[in-house]
Amino acid sequence: MLGITLGLVITWVLWPVQFTNADAVDLRQSHKDDYVRMISGAYQVDGDLVSAQERLRKIGIANPARTISDIITREKGTPANTGNLNALTHLAQVLSAQPGEVAAQRTPSGGDPQAVEVTATPAESVPRFELVKHTQLSCLDEPEAPHLRFSVLDANGHDLPNIGIQVHWDGGDDTVFTGLKPERGIGYADYEATPGTFSVTVLSGQSDTVSDLLIGEAPANCRADRGATPRGWKLVFQQK
Repeated sequence: MLGITLGLVITWVLWPVQFTNADAVDLRQSHKDDYVRMISGAYQVDGDLVSAQERLRKIGIANPARTISDIITREKGTPANTGNLNALTHLAQVLSAQPGEVAAQRTPSGGDPQAVEVTATPAESVPRFELVKHTQLSCLDEPEAPHLRFSVLDANGHDLPNIGIQVHWDGGDDTVFTGLKPERGIGYADYEATPGTFSVTVLSGQSDTVSDLLIGEAPANCRADRGATPRGWKLVFQQK
């Protein structure tokens, strides 16, 4: 998050961008994408949704949640900063949960030029994911390193890519995304863990937090352990 915070200070405070004979809405798409990244980073820092929506409106983003989702999809294939992806995912989730998005603003004909008429369009419904499978893995399943393994499915049982899953433990958290290992399925993601207790939450929608996922130290004799020591978990979430 240090890079995000430094970028915000420079962009919004020290050297705010000035446009000469051009509006922010006229920026090239690549520059708009950079602005969206900074806007999401600002929201991650200050939690000011009204300012984030106003900044998105000024650069002409008609469907912010979908635009941010597209940026996340493109950045999955690059060595993108995890903090940036977390900020983008968080803002997209919050925007999708809003009761409506501003589609257009115009001055009413014959009215006060300071008055603004707002037309709102319904926001896309926020998907809900439920845990449908919860399997403990042994040292026979995970002979080298313990893992949390995830599969995310749509309502019809098909793999869902680009779904963020937050992994939390005492002292930290990380986010993984489905679809980065297509050889295992576009709805698959995994996290290499260390001994401890973990909880997971699907970020790209609503879901319950799955807690108390214990991973123990590798047993001295795996076969003699007979699966008693949890060395990983397989979790399957499905959209409802």
